[in-house]
Amino acid sequence: MTKVPALRDARFLATDPVKLSICTITFNHAAFLEQCLEGFLDQICDFRVEIIIHDDASTDGTAEIIQTYAQRYPDIIRPILQTDNQYSKGVNPYYAYVFPNAQGAYLAICDGDDYWDDPAKLSKQVAILDSEPDVSLTYGPVKRVQDDIETIDFKNGLERDLSPAELKQGLPINTLTTCFRNVFSKAPPMFLRSAPMGDMTVWAVLGHHGRGKFMPELGKSGYREHGGGIFSKESLDQKLFMGTITLLNMAAFHFAQSDKAAGRACLRRVLGQIVMINGAGASLREVMRKSLSLSLRKIRGKG
Repeated sequence: MTKVPALRDARFLATDPVKLSICTITFNHAAFLEQCLEGFLDQICDFRVEIIIHDDASTDGTAEIIQTYAQRYPDIIRPILQTDNQYSKGVNPYYAYVFPNAQGAYLAICDGDDYWDDPAKLSKQVAILDSEPDVSLTYGPVKRVQDDIETIDFKNGLERDLSPAELKQGLPINTLTTCFRNVFSKAPPMFLRSAPMGDMTVWAVLGHHGRGKFMPELGKSGYREHGGGIFSKESLDQKLFMGTITLLNMAAFHFAQSDKAAGRACLRRVLGQIVMINGAGASLREVMRKSLSLSLRKIRGKG
C-alpha cells in the first residue's frame, strides 16, 4: 500500500482538480502564522489542496512570511496581499477576495493566529462530505491557547449536530475547525457581504444546502486568545451590537430567499439581543426603534 504523503510533499498535475481550498485571513499574525501554515502543510490527504491566504496590509512582517512560504510551495499556496487595510473599510475579505478565488469543491477556514493539530483533519471531513450529501458543514472541538498555554477542557461553540434550520440562525460553532461545501462561487448576497460577523452568515447560507455535522473524532484545533485578536478585544456590548446587526442581515437574506420561517427565527434572536443590551424592561417598541437606529448607524459607518 502506497503511503499518502503530507501536503508539503504531495505532487499534483496541473490538470488535477482542486478538491479543497484552505481559506485563511491574516492581520499582524507574524508571531503565530508559521504554526498555522505548518499545520496546513502537515495534512495527509490523497486529493489536491490549495491554500489561499489573504493578508490585510499587516505591518509586522506577516506578508513577508506569506511570501516566503508561497515561494517554497508555489503549487499549493496562493497569496493575496493588500496594501490598504480592507477590514477598516467595511470589507469582508472572505467574501470579497478569498471565496471568489477558491477553486475547491470544499472549503476549510482557519485564520492565521489559530492552528490545526490533527494531520488527518481534512481527510476525515472530506470523507463525510463525500459520503453524506445531506451534510453541508462539518466541524469539531477546540482547545484554548493563551501565551502558549493550552486549556484542553474548553468549549467555544456548540458540540453537536445542527439541523438546517439551526444553521440558518447562525448558531455558534468553532469556525477554525470547519470544512464545508463551496456554494460561494457567485457574488455574496447583498444583505450578507458586509455583515460584522461573517462566519455566522456563512452558516446561514449553508443551512439552505444541508445540515451541520459535529465530529468529535477530530483532534482539537488551537483557538488562540491574544491581545491583537480583532474580535476578542471588543467589549461585550460591542459584540452584542455586531451580533444584532448580523442577525438583521441574515433575516433579510432569508426573506429574500422566500424562507420566512428562517427570517422570523433570526428576528426573534434580534429581539433577545436588544433586550440584553437595553435590559429586560425594554418595551417591544423601544427594542425595535433602537434596533433600527443601530442598523442605520452601522450602515452609514457612524456606529
